[in-house]
Amino acid sequence: MVSLSHNMGKSARIAIVLLLFVSLLYMGCAKKKQEDDRVLAKVSNRLVTLNEFKERISKLPSYYRDIANRNKKRFLDEMIVEMLFYEEAIRNGLDRDREVKEIIMEAKKKILIAKLVKTEVEDKIQISDSEIKEFYEGHKADFKAPELWRASHILVATEDEAKGILDELSKGASFEDLAKAHSIDATADRGGDVGYFRLGQIIPDFENACLKLQVGQTSGIVHTQFGYHIIKLTDKKEPAVQPLEKVRRAIEDELRKKKRSELFDKLVLKLKKRYQVTIEEDVFKSLETLNGKKEAVKK
Repeated sequence: MVSLSHNMGKSARIAIVLLLFVSLLYMGCAKKKQEDDRVLAKVSNRLVTLNEFKERISKLPSYYRDIANRNKKRFLDEMIVEMLFYEEAIRNGLDRDREVKEIIMEAKKKILIAKLVKTEVEDKIQISDSEIKEFYEGHKADFKAPELWRASHILVATEDEAKGILDELSKGASFEDLAKAHSIDATADRGGDVGYFRLGQIIPDFENACLKLQVGQTSGIVHTQFGYHIIKLTDKKEPAVQPLEKVRRAIEDELRKKKRSELFDKLVLKLKKRYQVTIEEDVFKSLETLNGKKEAVKK
């Protein structure tokens, strides 16, 4: 028999306790057929079987499940602590405490509501491939990728150095080789390549110089707060509609959100009709009048 560990770090204990509470939210109501009924631990007359322990972990969200699987002994220790606390709470009659009963009733209400919404809304949401394609065709303008530029540059500290670079380029020297040899920018190792960018992503003076170039052209000397640049425009991508497969997930999410809202609103209307909801307007107006008086007193 192994006793409870007393040297567990405080943060680890808190983390595992949180896992236990989270696991309660994810545990199913129906019990599965026991695959392994060997007793793993016992607290008074209550038993923890190996299968119960495994199932408890399996019901956790993946991130917390991984943590529990790496710390099985700690997870078991905290299950036992939970059982000890529960037994002691029952022994003290806390299950009959009025405040506890109210909290349990409120929790039960929220759980039942969540289950109803899942059953009547979430589980009924279906997104077909034809709906995705139809949405895509009707909103292509929303999926247009922005115009992109790609440039390389050579950055030096003085204007004289920049003039020397331009002179070497005019004689046929390789832009990439000169960038690797002379540029003081972090892009030097990759021949000065700054990658693709869209409007507003880089400093204005650098951007304006790029906009004046054709692909393959090199700028004159461009002075910025960082020093003296010589810029080469290496590519340009015109605005283009992104392919369906690239935006499929975003479309599906949007359709799912729309259908969720529609199903939820229909459910509310159906239930209002079924349970004959009425609001006593005179009583409600008295609340507004009361709030108005309170605001006046505050002023």
